[in-house]
Amino acid sequence: MRNQLTRAFTFLVVAASVTLAGAGVAAAGGPGGNGSSSTTSVAAEVQTMRDALVSRADSGDVPGTQATLARLAPVLTDLAQGERYMIQAEAKDSAATARQENATAKQGVDELAADVESRVGLPPVSALLNALVQRLLISLSSLVNDLLGGLTVPVA
Repeated sequence: MRNQLTRAFTFLVVAASVTLAGAGVAAAGGPGGNGSSSTTSVAAEVQTMRDALVSRADSGDVPGTQATLARLAPVLTDLAQGERYMIQAEAKDSAATARQENATAKQGVDELAADVESRVGLPPVSALLNALVQRLLISLSSLVNDLLGGLTVPVA
């Protein structure tokens, strides 16, 4: 009898917590795009751009890396300012760090693009690109984790 009562109580607590968690996840915002569904969407967008950045840097694609960094900048600005997306302070801090790392990486990649012809005897472009974007990639991974709260990134 005691075991049945304990199981029933445990089931009730688990059901209530799952219901509350589900209601929180389903609460998408209004016209401003605020809410957890838009946060999950922007996390997936940041992850996609991060993956594109890795791919382009690994292949030594300087113009592609520049384009990805340019597309990433306004998203990181929106996240750091916290006006378009309702995110936790921790995620805003991660976005601000990633925004700064993005600006630094963009400056370095722009300098690399200007000096591509005068690179005799230097490491390959892909190695230099990876070095320039490494800190940004770490910041983006941290940002995605903060946005999702440890959940996996949805695959589109």
